[in-house]
This record gives sequence, C-alpha cells and structure tokens, in this order.
Amino acid sequence: MENFFTPKKIWQGGGPFPHVLVLLGEYPEFREYARAHRDLLSEYGEKLGIIPEDWLHATVQGIHHPLGTGQVDQLRGTLRGELAGMDPFRVQLGPVWPGVTAVTVAVYPEDGMAELNGRVRTAMEKVPGVSLRPPELRFWAHASLTYARAGFPDGNLNRALRALRPPRVDITIDRVHLVNQYQRPDLGYYTWDVVEEVPFS
Repeated sequence: MENFFTPKKIWQGGGPFPHVLVLLGEYPEFREYARAHRDLLSEYGEKLGIIPEDWLHATVQGIHHPLGTGQVDQLRGTLRGELAGMDPFRVQLGPVWPGVTAVTVAVYPEDGMAELNGRVRTAMEKVPGVSLRPPELRFWAHASLTYARAGFPDGNLNRALRALRPPRVDITIDRVHLVNQYQRPDLGYYTWDVVEEVPFS
C-alpha cells in the first residue's frame, strides 16, 4: 500500500472544513462489521490508521474551504429543503475493497447514495460563496476501515482480507450530518464536530 496522507492530499489551510456525512458509527451492525476486521488490521501496527468505531462514516460531499457563520446557517436551511422529500433507503455494506491507499467497504446499491450526493451538492451550490470540487462521473459510494500511513507490500493483507469475509450488513439511511471535519494525519484518520443532524423527513 501507499501512504494516504501525502502532501497532495493534505488539506490546504488545515481545516476544519464543512462536510456532509453518513455517520456509520451510529449503526451497531456496521460497528460489528468493522470490529470483525480489527484484529487483522491491527497486525500492521503504525502502518495503518485504523478508524475507531466512533469515527466510521461515509462521505456524501465535502466543502474544502471554510464557511462563515451566515453561510453555515444558509447551508443548514438548504440541506433541510433538499432532503425533506427524500425517501429513506436501504444499502448493503461489504465486502471490503483493499485499495492502493485505504481499505474501503462497498456500499450497494449505489443509486440511493448517488441521489443523496446530488441533493447535497444542490443544497451546497445554493449558498453564495461555496465552491465545490467537480463532481465524479459516477459517484463512488464507500466507507473506509483504515488508511495507509506508510508504504508497504500489501499482498498478504489483501489475501487475508479476502479470506476473512465477515457477513455483509444491511442498514437504512434516513439522515445525514453536517459536520466540521478535521483531517488528522497524526492519527491516520478523520474526526469532526457535529453541526446539525439533517433527517430526510
């Protein structure tokens, strides 16, 4: 694997920056799924930044610059407006995808998360002064279990993850959280302060 927290990926300005997340740590089923991988991942020590259960999440959309208080208040309103008509949806989490810089978890089907991303982007774009990164050609719905903190041969890890394969879990997503997110290279993962919970209804 390769270090996730390279200079290119370190946030300019340091943050925290506003993000909209699905807080997967609130789902006991996903905590158990993550826990099933922890012993294996822990064998790699400081080479991996294993995400604690309280910080497990799926990113819906981030804003990579600070907002003023007035902009945050506007964003709260536009998020509530855009998500008010969205139906809760079920997703299945798993299996894991051993990647180049992280071990991620598949989220399937992708349709609900893609719609959620579109609605959140629309809400953000309604706030004057907000600048978003260009949208992905196809939104990649995923969660992460760990980020690489150093480069190392990962063949054994990939094989062990494929052999582990705990049961996938199903959850219902019916809300998101607007947070101020911190990038923590010293810990090897992300943390945040919750600004507001935004339910779909």
